[in-house]
Amino acid sequence: MRSVKSVLLLAVALCACSDAVAPGTIAGKWVRDFTVAGSSLEMDLTNDGGTISGTGDWCAEAGPCGTLAVTGTRNGALVHLDLTLTPTFPPGVEPGVEHFDGRFISLRSLRGTLSAEIPGQPPVVLGETGFHRA
Repeated sequence: MRSVKSVLLLAVALCACSDAVAPGTIAGKWVRDFTVAGSSLEMDLTNDGGTISGTGDWCAEAGPCGTLAVTGTRNGALVHLDLTLTPTFPPGVEPGVEHFDGRFISLRSLRGTLSAEIPGQPPVVLGETGFHRA
């Protein structure tokens, strides 16, 4: 009985010290968690070491829709993404840039803070958001 307890304590200690999320990959299709009906954002990401890149599509509720380009970095569980959103409908809408700073909370989920660049102003924090694997 004593050896069983020792093995269980050792297993718990090893699990507590490891970062089970860090070894995973960010490569694949990701979808932004939205609570607004009609809004969507999907991106296909690849990574080379700590460098992230990708493309995707987005649509705002009752607003413009378009394509996006993603660049970013990953350091363990920490993720930084720069998303350049280029509207394709309606024509004439200026591209926008959003920044995501967050972390893996599981192998299938990212949580963090989203900010946006508005020309002529400092970045505006939009709040917390998340992404999940599609």
